[in-house]
Amino acid sequence: MSPNKPNLLSSRENFNNFYSEFDLKEKIGEGSFSDVWLCVQRNNGREYAAKVLKKDYGHTVDADKWNAISEVNVSNSVGKHPFLLMLKSAYHDKEKGQIILVTELMKKSLYDIIENGECPLSEYRIKTYVYQMLEGLRYLHQNGFIHRDIKPENILLTSRDKILKIGDFGTSCQAIYGHQYKQYVATRWYRSPECLLTRGWYNSKMDIWATGCVLYEIATGHPLFDGRDENDQIEKIDRVLGSPDQRLINKFKKYKSDVFVARYETNKRNDRTTGIGLHSVYQPYRPAYDLIINMIVYDPSKRYSANRLLRKSYFYEMNNTAFEYKMREFEKLLSNKSIVNLSKIDEKSNTTINRQSSIIKKQGPGGDRVQNVQSHSVNAETSNRLSADISQTIDQRKLDKRKSSLHKISCSKTNIKKSIVNPEPENILHGNRKQNTHNIICSKDNTKDISSSKQLLTESVSTLNKGSVIKNIKNKFVKRQPFK
Repeated sequence: MSPNKPNLLSSRENFNNFYSEFDLKEKIGEGSFSDVWLCVQRNNGREYAAKVLKKDYGHTVDADKWNAISEVNVSNSVGKHPFLLMLKSAYHDKEKGQIILVTELMKKSLYDIIENGECPLSEYRIKTYVYQMLEGLRYLHQNGFIHRDIKPENILLTSRDKILKIGDFGTSCQAIYGHQYKQYVATRWYRSPECLLTRGWYNSKMDIWATGCVLYEIATGHPLFDGRDENDQIEKIDRVLGSPDQRLINKFKKYKSDVFVARYETNKRNDRTTGIGLHSVYQPYRPAYDLIINMIVYDPSKRYSANRLLRKSYFYEMNNTAFEYKMREFEKLLSNKSIVNLSKIDEKSNTTINRQSSIIKKQGPGGDRVQNVQSHSVNAETSNRLSADISQTIDQRKLDKRKSSLHKISCSKTNIKKSIVNPEPENILHGNRKQNTHNIICSKDNTKDISSSKQLLTESVSTLNKGSVIKNIKNKFVKRQPFK
């Protein structure tokens, strides 16, 4: 669980105060399960977006009902991120039985930009948008969630169209390895092949496919696969990428959908469609071609993850930009939170933190990693990670070499009493000055002045021995040359 997560459920008894804190102004959006309103906070006049769920939740809402609401579950589990639109607060109107979710007010979406005829966007603008989307998805996937409805309508922008945030977590779910999910998810045009051909056999890679479709749309101005129905949708995909090989067909067959049956069993299609290739509909000279060919991939195990895509040279230009600085500040915040929590751990306690956590299960055929997310204690995972960090940063051999290369040991006069030691003949012959610790007499006060690195090592080892755990999410940044 993120250290900076909002505690939306800490004051459930006060969730009927929405209308005393906010004024609803006008409806700005409408969906099958909710209406979105512009609301103003009374005490400061700030504008927010209020999502009013249409379902009647009755007069009481317990913890299980709150956790069943995807937006609340994701916000409580993941927490803040610069490019994810999380809840500010949640309310329950007891009289009407309504659940009202309050978020930051975003001015427009990528859908509005596409509908206004602003596409194709400039290459740099596409790069900044895709970078923010992938950073948001990477953090979401690392925390064990799948968005399941990435599309232009859910990619929201600030008033200046620079900062982007992924919104609408109403269909998001926790990723569990080997689990069969709900079949009909994601808007059809952005639905991945595994979602069309199987009954819920998919993982976080479905979000990558949808992001590739969004990338294509803002770079060309029209959708990549605009099928009239599910059968037409898979037909359009095969027309470009070609039919999947027999190995992948057998893989999908285990959880075959009605689309699979109609395509490969009822019609008994033995002929394999070659496909014109993605390069025919999205030429290599277009922006982010090197990116999209690794996103629009039939086999989800060969489709790149968000983390792997962000390491590509395409994003070198993001170095030292405001977008990367936001990620650095976010990483720093997570790191500081972890350090504070580490200092507060009671060595005598044996604390266990249970959460939905992503672990590496295996490496797929395409060299990408398949994430396995299970409900478990993260003691072993964090222990291994922390042990690896300690072994990498504090290596005993390096410490010995450093000691042998030192020419002098400077000690405080008040803390250390020095004794003059004559160098041994064998040390002089080898041209090295070996320092004998038994020839240096230190005062009792000096024992308190332990170096910070040794303190961290001691605390970390003792923490592991006691079974205490702390989670630290790290985003790796590639050191890049500044863009000229």
